[in-house]
Amino acid sequence: MIDKKDDRFLADNIKGLMMTVLGRWNAQMDQGRQATAFAAIRASDMRVFGQLRGRTLKLSALHRELGMSRQAAQQAVARLVAHGVLQVTLAEGSKRDKVVSVTDKGQELRSLAARQIREIEAQCVEVIGADNTEVLRDLLKQLGAAGKL
Repeated sequence: MIDKKDDRFLADNIKGLMMTVLGRWNAQMDQGRQATAFAAIRASDMRVFGQLRGRTLKLSALHRELGMSRQAAQQAVARLVAHGVLQVTLAEGSKRDKVVSVTDKGQELRSLAARQIREIEAQCVEVIGADNTEVLRDLLKQLGAAGKL
């Protein structure tokens, strides 16, 4: 049985709050993509695409960064390749390591995502103000740079 202290903590913990906000933002972006050439891309595959952030990355590094199985990452990448937004090639000097990169069509999707993220950040400014939006950005950078979380 969860006591009241844990119940309150579980309702308002940082991870849960971030997941709620991120879920709303992802849903907003998914909805905005519906009227585009990228409407058929699965929301779950967009997580894989977004994790690349335009980088060229080994498939093994991508699945580790995402915290998903290699098989799940490979399947998502294969679907994104079928949509023409990613390509997979052999890593230079390797006969088995695969490298994932964004195609020209994928760059169009990145541009769409950038516009959507700018809209979301403008909404953040409306709700919490410009200064607090920058504080939030800086705090998230610090957490990310710490490498512990």
